[in-house]
Amino acid sequence: MKSQVEEIRWSWDHPVIQDLLLKYYREYLFSTPEQADELVQKVLTISSVKPPASILDIGCGLGFHAASFASRGFDVVAFDPGDRYIDLARQHASKLGLKVDIRQMDCGNLKEDRRFDLAWAGAYCPGQLKPSELVDDFRRIFNALIPGRWFMATVAGKARLPFSEKVRNWEEKEDCFVLEEEWTDGIFCYEDSWFVYPDDRRIVKIIEVDRIYDVQKIEPLLKESGFVNIETYCDLFTRKPPSAGQHFAFRCMRPEA
Repeated sequence: MKSQVEEIRWSWDHPVIQDLLLKYYREYLFSTPEQADELVQKVLTISSVKPPASILDIGCGLGFHAASFASRGFDVVAFDPGDRYIDLARQHASKLGLKVDIRQMDCGNLKEDRRFDLAWAGAYCPGQLKPSELVDDFRRIFNALIPGRWFMATVAGKARLPFSEKVRNWEEKEDCFVLEEEWTDGIFCYEDSWFVYPDDRRIVKIIEVDRIYDVQKIEPLLKESGFVNIETYCDLFTRKPPSAGQHFAFRCMRPEA
């Protein structure tokens, strides 16, 4: 009897993908509340934003950054397209007794109402978007900010690598084997992952195609969206210049009216 193969194309809000990420890669992808708290403190130091200012947390994941902002007295709106993540983010805030407005949505639902003193995107992964779609999202964020306020982010996703042949790897999890195949053409990164469950005779295949965005790609799109005073760093802690093709952080401002 052959194993049943369930083939899924990558999206952050797909329920099966959410379940896999939470089960096998939770801490790696979403960090911990302690790490989030340290990063939030750095963001506030750089931005000089003071409570009770309004914070927009873009792609909030499990809500650790949102909770950290709220614990300092900020008015926080946080959103993510993944319903599993949103449920856990609400549970986290409730457990801490914090008031956080947590919504299941994406940037397409963002009100452009000049409300926020700071827009924040931690471990931002834009690889599923075309450049034109990314500019649209940046413009919505731009229009949600009060003039003269900052948009800050750490950018994750795929680093830009030279053209490569397929690289294969595998690892054993507690209840399955994970086989991975990854390659790049310099513009996109392609990754196929098979989660093999021998006991259930079941295989889940995840097909991911990510556009590779590095600082040289993102900075012009921020400018096109209207942002000024763009600063880029390899990370927010050292604030050294970023390396081409690698993960990075940025801050930029909506200009004064």
